[in-house]
Amino acid sequence: MSHPEVQTSLSSELLKLAELEQAVRARRAGGAPMAAETCGHHHHWSGWRIGGGSQFVPLKIMHTNGGGAARSLSLDLSPAKWAPLVFLFLLLIDGALFAASATTDTILPGEGISGNETLVSRSGGFELGFFSPGPGIHYFLGVRFRNMGHSPTFWLGDRVVITDLSAASLEIFADSLYIKQNGASLRCMPSPGGNVSSAAVAVLLDNGNLVVRDQGNSSLVLWQSFDYPSDALLPGARLGLDKDTGKNVSLTFKSFSHNGSLSVDANRRNGFVLTTDGHANRGTFPAWMVSSQDNGSSLLLSHTEGPNSTEFLQFHLGQVSLMRYSEPDHAANGTGGWVARWSFPSDCKSGGFFCGDFGACTGSGKCGCVDGFTPSYPIEWGLGYFANGCSRSIPLSCESGGQTEHDDSFAPLDKLQGLPYNAQDEVAGTDEDCRAACRRKCYCIAYSYGHGCKLW
Repeated sequence: MSHPEVQTSLSSELLKLAELEQAVRARRAGGAPMAAETCGHHHHWSGWRIGGGSQFVPLKIMHTNGGGAARSLSLDLSPAKWAPLVFLFLLLIDGALFAASATTDTILPGEGISGNETLVSRSGGFELGFFSPGPGIHYFLGVRFRNMGHSPTFWLGDRVVITDLSAASLEIFADSLYIKQNGASLRCMPSPGGNVSSAAVAVLLDNGNLVVRDQGNSSLVLWQSFDYPSDALLPGARLGLDKDTGKNVSLTFKSFSHNGSLSVDANRRNGFVLTTDGHANRGTFPAWMVSSQDNGSSLLLSHTEGPNSTEFLQFHLGQVSLMRYSEPDHAANGTGGWVARWSFPSDCKSGGFFCGDFGACTGSGKCGCVDGFTPSYPIEWGLGYFANGCSRSIPLSCESGGQTEHDDSFAPLDKLQGLPYNAQDEVAGTDEDCRAACRRKCYCIAYSYGHGCKLW
């Protein structure tokens, strides 16, 4: 029985499908680099500035068969299957053709992921893509736990800024990875070369490591993201020298006013050096947490509670912690979250940054926020992790265009063990002059007058 109206509609829809598929292929192919493109490469007194009238005195499109290769779509166009095909077409438009996340762990030669597409490890535990640290912030390439609502993101090395997510892509050509935006290469991750018998592929492994390896010999790893961490390590990753690649791996922390690093101290068993703004502090990892390799030049982070545990090593300003995820205890109405199983320094009396920004170490050795501030992440504080500090609860007048109920005021701080680094010297004859100088500068949150006027 003939159905001309169905046939006409189906032909039109199939034509649209073909045009869309052709457009997708053209977009993917258009970002490929040219063949010639390669990787290039005691003080009188001090005060904190607070908002309003608060006072405080603190103390201190591609579906796969499981292996990552795309499979082709074959359509049987016999009249008896027109109606199912119309339904299939609608499913394709709603699902496969405009899928936001690739269901593969592999980038094949000449291919890539773009926009909000992600690679997903074979076990489904990790995903890699372009993520944002928060609202209104640019995007960066990173790996995160896939099935966790508030997963930390493990950024890859020096964060390459992506300003337009829709125009971003991660592609592989020859044996190198490219981060691109609008077709232009922003960063190339080159392999060291070698005997590559076939084209290289990029694979997201089940431990969260992105590797570029020979397609014909998976044991030949040309490049891996575990050699280029930012401020965190996943189990299976190492600090120190990777003898296979020659890469000396360390963790780094960078902010507007501070920077730090965490590296191996090969002169001591399981030793490390934690540096903050050039000031070094030495410690050792517990034996259950790391395994020493190559005569102590390399430390491998262990799976301390078995391969199914969810934990990682977090380096924060002046502090390093082994973080473990605690599942919610619904019977006790408990909230799940990340718990610091081990930390160095071990308490706030041992480290100036333990309580974080605007946090104070009390006489009992507990962290608290100074008046006018609240914990930045209350759940973390409840679980005993304070490194992310406190946030201002009342904005400064200059930050809100003067739209505050009270003028900014200062509160004296005593019992300080020292002053913050990187003070700016200001010419001032009196304490009042120094205070006025700080008030004039919106970035200034504290001042000290004794041996000259210093602003922070």
